[in-house]
Amino acid sequence: MKLKILLFAVMSFPFLWSCDKEEIPVFASNDAGIYFQRLTSTVYGSTTEYYSDSTDFSFAGMYAYYTSHVLNAPVLTMGKVVDYDRPFKVVVDMEESTAIEGIDFEIELDSLVIKAGTSNAVVPVRLLRTETLLEKSLKIVLRLQENEHFKCYLETYKNTNLYTVKGEQISGVRYVFTFNEMYTQPNFWKNYAEQDYFGEWTPQKYQVVNQVCGLTPRDWQYANMYGYKVQTARLPFFARTVRIYLQEQADAGNPVKNSDGKYMQLAPNYEVDYSDYQ
Repeated sequence: MKLKILLFAVMSFPFLWSCDKEEIPVFASNDAGIYFQRLTSTVYGSTTEYYSDSTDFSFAGMYAYYTSHVLNAPVLTMGKVVDYDRPFKVVVDMEESTAIEGIDFEIELDSLVIKAGTSNAVVPVRLLRTETLLEKSLKIVLRLQENEHFKCYLETYKNTNLYTVKGEQISGVRYVFTFNEMYTQPNFWKNYAEQDYFGEWTPQKYQVVNQVCGLTPRDWQYANMYGYKVQTARLPFFARTVRIYLQEQADAGNPVKNSDGKYMQLAPNYEVDYSDYQ
């Protein structure tokens, strides 16, 4: 009886294996494909990956001397790797983009190439730090286009390589950069720095204070904590330093203004003299 059970189990194994087997379609073409794909995360201990077709960025938190920042749109190819360089084509979708090339960003689209022996590249975009970013977010939309080397087979695809997850559909031909430098008033400014030192908070004034005093949003977030620059005892020094800077700009004929067009002013004890402009 035991022998019959054993033989039945052995004979049934191939049948059970065939039921679990799933045919997975693979790319099979003499033409090469190209698509955008940014790896966003992985699952530890597995081969699971998640992807995106966009990047969000903020200049908030970066020191004021950073006037630009470069981000990359990753590009991957489908098909065989070859032993020669292959140019690929990307354009800026001006209808969908709200950022203006040459003013809000810089990009070089004439030298994009998949190098010989490789299957990927990046499209670098230099974001320019302007005052516009203090008020609103801007968007850059890139689109892949077919050429003699590559076809755009993946209009959309799932955002994960895990077959058991439904996932979301993302674009293989459209990549979006969204960027800004939008701030909110720190509680410490409102409670301790506004009335006696810096006056009413504005995004422009906040940026100037941080620039002149070498501060970051984290210094404000963790004010009065050890290791961070914003301390109650330092506020008089910071206010004097900012007043000196604003007065120097005014005396040189370059008065600093807020977005409403008014001259940037501090609390009464640290007022800047704008009498030459009134």
